[in-house]
Amino acid sequence: MQTDKKRKRTVMSERLPAYLKVYQQLKNDILDEKYKVGEMIPVERQLEEIYSVSRITIRKAVELLAEENYVEVRQGRGTRVLDYKARQSLNCVTSVTETLRKKGFTVTTKSMYIDTLVPPAHVSQILQLGDREKAARVQRIQLADGQPIVIMKNYIPESLVPGIAGYCSQFSALYQFLEDTYHIEIDEAADKIFAKNAEFEEAQMLEVEVGEALLCIQRRCSQRGKPVCFDDVTIIGKKYELYTNMTGRNKNSI
Repeated sequence: MQTDKKRKRTVMSERLPAYLKVYQQLKNDILDEKYKVGEMIPVERQLEEIYSVSRITIRKAVELLAEENYVEVRQGRGTRVLDYKARQSLNCVTSVTETLRKKGFTVTTKSMYIDTLVPPAHVSQILQLGDREKAARVQRIQLADGQPIVIMKNYIPESLVPGIAGYCSQFSALYQFLEDTYHIEIDEAADKIFAKNAEFEEAQMLEVEVGEALLCIQRRCSQRGKPVCFDDVTIIGKKYELYTNMTGRNKNSI
């Protein structure tokens, strides 16, 4: 499957200018870790031979990569691959979609499905739902620059989002949609973060190999102390990072 994915991604339209073809291929090679973070990509002369194009074309392609912070051009030293991963701060409430957009990715939704159901018991407990009380479930696959990066599943009490199914495929950033449409402003979140290996179904949806490292976030979202959403998010681990700033040290825990 990985081979098929790479083959599909390296097919370049004849209508594209040569520098965009080179740019896209180099970008794909960086994302596929042919050129790893911190490594140097081939020098201009080598790239001319690889792609059979002029040096001007190579420079335009590399300049575009530099503008998007994939590489750093060092005068007289070559071109180094930068850390292009999206980083999400855990110090404030933000979403994966918002983080990707801030990093410069074009975020789109590959597919979305919204239904209502009695959620699993642990979700009902987190959302403080009554017996047999339903929640809206929003399921989707998000793309970053056209490539699958995250599987999202969100549960929201049905009473808070009447008619949400009618908005299917009309939004990509859920938190912003909830604010604009239902006046739900998430002001607090608690995350459970863990790693796992991709199983078959996840690998199919994210177009990765079975066993690929995945980053998982399960989040309880609240508005003024009341739970309003439960998120279950699965991300390709090598393309995303989480970070937090900590101060002080609790010596009583030692």
